[in-house]
Amino acid sequence: MKSVKKPSQWRVLYTKPRSEKRAYEALIGKGYTAYLPCTTVIRQWSDRKKKVLEPLFKSYVFVLCRENQIGIAANDDTIVSVVRFEGRPAIVREKEMEMIRKIEAGIEEDEAEVVNQPFISGEKVRVMGGKLKGISGVLTEFRGSHRVAVSIDSLGCNIIIEVPSKYLGRESRPR
Repeated sequence: MKSVKKPSQWRVLYTKPRSEKRAYEALIGKGYTAYLPCTTVIRQWSDRKKKVLEPLFKSYVFVLCRENQIGIAANDDTIVSVVRFEGRPAIVREKEMEMIRKIEAGIEEDEAEVVNQPFISGEKVRVMGGKLKGISGVLTEFRGSHRVAVSIDSLGCNIIIEVPSKYLGRESRPR
């Protein structure tokens, strides 16, 4: 009987603190397709402000590989472990990866933050206009700004993005 190879899927590696970029470069160097979503933030030092590129997900780097390749991919001193759910390497669905890419491309400086707690209440909304059109999430209010929490179920976290209220609409419910 012929063995069928399972397709490559997006998996998540947990890195040492502040080692995401080195882990990403190591994966690329090994020939893997890797992804490190980043955002520009403004950092304040005593004498100046500076724009710096920081990973959107602290200590996470994404790699496209088969399950039997993940151990080889994770074999680097910058990587602590493979992120697992229920004992198996976590898989991030392509739909979620597309959403992360869209958010990364559409956010401006200091507009997004990742939080690792689920939201208890809030209205489901969809972004109806602007660069993030089509993203769905839960509306929350922080510091008087309209922010949308977009859940990344495969990672068990949310991305909070600020969206002007004129772009928000109610999420239609399937009938």
